[in-house]
Amino acid sequence: MKLLVFLFALLMGFLPQESLDSASANMQNTCVSKEFLLGKTHFEQDSTFVLISSEHTVLRKPNNYIKKETYEAFKKMYEAARQDGINLVITSASRNFWVQRYIWEQKWKASKIADKKQRALEILKYNSMCGTSRHHWGTELDFNSPKLEFWNSERGKKTYKWLCENAHKYGFYQPYTAKSPNGRNRGYNEEKWHWSYAPLSAEYTRQYKLLIKPSDLKGFLGDDLVEELDIIGNYVFGIAQPNKSLLL
Repeated sequence: MKLLVFLFALLMGFLPQESLDSASANMQNTCVSKEFLLGKTHFEQDSTFVLISSEHTVLRKPNNYIKKETYEAFKKMYEAARQDGINLVITSASRNFWVQRYIWEQKWKASKIADKKQRALEILKYNSMCGTSRHHWGTELDFNSPKLEFWNSERGKKTYKWLCENAHKYGFYQPYTAKSPNGRNRGYNEEKWHWSYAPLSAEYTRQYKLLIKPSDLKGFLGDDLVEELDIIGNYVFGIAQPNKSLLL
């Protein structure tokens, strides 16, 4: 309905130039290619990405880039958290296909599990196959630590509680919640550190469903298991759904 109203206003010339410019920017950011969705992107050459300040991250180039909208929303959330005594440090942001391949193949080669399917399933508890990571899109941020020990500590529990109560105010949500029979029941394990900027990531998820096929996921060790493990169905779409109020 919102889209129909917008299109009617556009056709009738009711929208001011500021609204048209904003709409144009949103369209540029959400209409993307297969290569983008698969992470075959050089972030430093993409004008829709910006560098994350060293004030907010421990990352270095080329992994310290993020979508402009994601970063602007994060900075507002960062300041609000700081005022409440919570320190949010970005420990992972955007990773392209080739960085993800390095991570995946290092774990693949280091594994002592002989059976390829079981090896893949073990790695997939917390790591994505290349071309399937949400970190390809510039919409995902990992905070503070990927170690469960941190999130089970007093500081970690306080940080997570703050995020659960406040992140939605800035457009963020947790895609990998705890699994349950009546909720999210497939895909990666729970990641309390991983938060997604829903106004963009929800649209990229929708486009992934339309554009990407199992045959597009190739060029890395274990890629012959993509269809057998239903990587797209179980892992790309094995997420919690954002509240509709967060969407564009």
